[in-house]
Amino acid sequence: MLKKEMLFCVSIILLGFTFFATKPASAMSTGSERYTISSYVAYLNTQGESDSAEQFSALSPEQQEKVIYYLNHPDELLNSIEVTESVDYDDAPTSNTAVASAYATPRFSTLSSGVSRTASYTAQYKIAGFTTTQVKATVYYSTSGSNVTSVQSVSGKVVKNVNPLVSISKQNSKTWVSSNRAYGQIDWNWKVGFKTAGLKRQTVYGTASGSSGGSSSTL
Repeated sequence: MLKKEMLFCVSIILLGFTFFATKPASAMSTGSERYTISSYVAYLNTQGESDSAEQFSALSPEQQEKVIYYLNHPDELLNSIEVTESVDYDDAPTSNTAVASAYATPRFSTLSSGVSRTASYTAQYKIAGFTTTQVKATVYYSTSGSNVTSVQSVSGKVVKNVNPLVSISKQNSKTWVSSNRAYGQIDWNWKVGFKTAGLKRQTVYGTASGSSGGSSSTL
């Protein structure tokens, strides 16, 4: 009786090995090969992101493979994202200059009670040098002479997101005046797939002279 039970167990084990050995390789690796270079380019074009498709195609083969690797490995994606913290601003009232990684642009309009201004900061998130996501925070404030008098509001906008794994929504917002600067703050809730990936805080400030700046941080 013991021998029969042992033979039965061995047969089950061998049957299991036979099943996995004959299972198609594509079925075994579907999860890790969801995106390829060509399918991602097609995805960008169907999203109306032809500029991003061109930028991705202009990357080196090594950079393209790195982007695709992280798109196929969501658990490693967040650690691969690069954020450059440099900020630029322009005092010209009509300027709308953007720098490679982030920008802050003041715009002015004269009111009877003073000057109404806005300052915007856009953070870019990249994988292997390829920009996948841009979020923008804009603070609206008033000045009188050399003083910031009040902050009206702050707005947040997802300017670009060509990462199919990432979804972003605005969680919290806040405004205040400190050290003669008008501040606006947006907390963005990031999700990778169906998993919450935490909050990324975006802060922008403007001054009475027109200079401005901003920063991004992970909470």
